[in-house]
Amino acid sequence: MKKVLCIGSVTTDVIIKPVDALPTPGELQFIDSSSMFVGGCASNASIDLAKLGVPVSLCVKLGKDLFGRFVYDTCKDAGVDVRGCVMDENVQTTTSIVCVNSEGERSFLYNGGSTSAMTDKDIPDELIADADIVFLAGALLTHGLDGEPAAKMFAKAQSMGKFTVMDTAWDPTGRWMKGVEAALPHLDLFMPSIEEAQKIAGKEDFDDIADVFFEKGVKNVIIKAGKKGAYIREGGKKGYFAPTYLSIKPTDTTGAGDSFCAGFLAGLAQDFDFEKSAKLGNAVGTHCVMELGASTGIKPLAEIYKFMEEHTDEVAL
Repeated sequence: MKKVLCIGSVTTDVIIKPVDALPTPGELQFIDSSSMFVGGCASNASIDLAKLGVPVSLCVKLGKDLFGRFVYDTCKDAGVDVRGCVMDENVQTTTSIVCVNSEGERSFLYNGGSTSAMTDKDIPDELIADADIVFLAGALLTHGLDGEPAAKMFAKAQSMGKFTVMDTAWDPTGRWMKGVEAALPHLDLFMPSIEEAQKIAGKEDFDDIADVFFEKGVKNVIIKAGKKGAYIREGGKKGYFAPTYLSIKPTDTTGAGDSFCAGFLAGLAQDFDFEKSAKLGNAVGTHCVMELGASTGIKPLAEIYKFMEEHTDEVAL
């Protein structure tokens, strides 16, 4: 099985629920639960891949603090190769307060910290050389990597014969295309969410969005579309949707996009084609939303495949 290197955003997620509105200043509001998990696109995907049974390494920047140690230990205990985790005493580990409402949707209060401070100098060449798939997860939050540094890293990876992949996160600074454009010509696969893709491309329709990305040099496009599943466009071929499992009511959607990415990459790691990989991605994403936390619900591949067999009728293309 091929090995995946996950690079990019990391957080400690403090999840509180239900939060349907914030209290006014000076007031107290009861919630039902609070818990702490590793979050962030790169760390989520790496834990998911390890739980699926895919060999994976993680390269992120952490603070030398309790949150950083929590992330490091959690990823290591999950089976992730953590040699690429940089501990920096000059930054705080990125932290999110995740407010989950009664419908399972979430909002974030975010301290960019270590994720924003990461640069291409934090990514050892030997980690890239040791991987088959190089995945930058959470672009647009990785301020020190976004743009030319990411382009340089991906170009190096492609020169080594690696398959390069990038997804994005919501950009509160509003840079959007400016933050990713330099990297796009060096991507074998770009897979943002529909909300992010619309902002980056300045288009609304899936086909139009993909056309913009192809014009910028991307080789293949996947757009994560929530309840619609995933839109897939390989090269110049016609786009199509891989539907997801609508019979499963979400408990918590935190990490759903990251788990789709992990499932899709798990398919590529087994030499699946895009369609089969997307079906696996949707199944892994569905397991994510069944439990509270970004990676809690992820099961080994054998259990995921069993679920897929039992729910075949839901996702017939």
